[in-house]
Amino acid sequence: MNKYQTIIYEKKDGIAQITLNRPEAMNAINRTMFLEIGQALDDAEQDNNMRVVVMKGAGRAFCAGVDLKFASEELKTLQDQQDLFRLGNQMALEKMEGLSKPVIAQVHGHCLAGGFEIMMAADLVVAAEDAKIGDQHINVGLFGGGGCIYRLTLLVGMRKAKEIVLTGKRLSGKEAAELGLINQAVPIEKLDSAVAELAAELSSKSPVALKLSKWYINRVSMLDADTRLELAIMYSLIDSTSEDKEEGMKAFLEKRKPNFKGR
Repeated sequence: MNKYQTIIYEKKDGIAQITLNRPEAMNAINRTMFLEIGQALDDAEQDNNMRVVVMKGAGRAFCAGVDLKFASEELKTLQDQQDLFRLGNQMALEKMEGLSKPVIAQVHGHCLAGGFEIMMAADLVVAAEDAKIGDQHINVGLFGGGGCIYRLTLLVGMRKAKEIVLTGKRLSGKEAAELGLINQAVPIEKLDSAVAELAAELSSKSPVALKLSKWYINRVSMLDADTRLELAIMYSLIDSTSEDKEEGMKAFLEKRKPNFKGR
């Protein structure tokens, strides 16, 4: 019996699978989901029979980002917002990167904002060709506090990172693969089998060599990561004091185009 409220956690044949399970909200993230992702990752880390972690979404999306309805109701103060940013980083993004086992993100449908951040913290990504992938924070007057701009720049370079972040554009899975943002884009009907094949291949490797190789790549690539990720939280909190942020959130909830005024 699944003991979680917002995810489904399953283990089979050396694969630990975490399914984000709020399909009615396109798997939008709330505080409980961050906590439960962290609990599942801890279990996968401690279970020596598990070799690989797969993260996917239930229903028609991978993850549409932080639940803005939840955010507007429960993140009233800067301290509330800072606490959620730190919780998300510690329980999901940093834990995924620090895990001794490779994490595969299986992406379909919408993968936006906070979902985009989760995808980039994974080690490998396989997406449906028609997936909708993007940062999106800027479209509602927000700055992503999970360090997605840092990770994105590492993956695609500064010029393309600026284009993706500053325009708020959405990429198809196919476009994301061509940029090197993800590893593979496949037809939606082949997504499950492509991920299963990749997970099986990784499962056949030495767990020791996998762990050391993953950690080494992350360590030499993500120089001064702690400082850069902390700076992302600080910039997000500064943005949270702006009128534009309030207008963006209000417009989203009212399903209209925001009227930003630059203050």
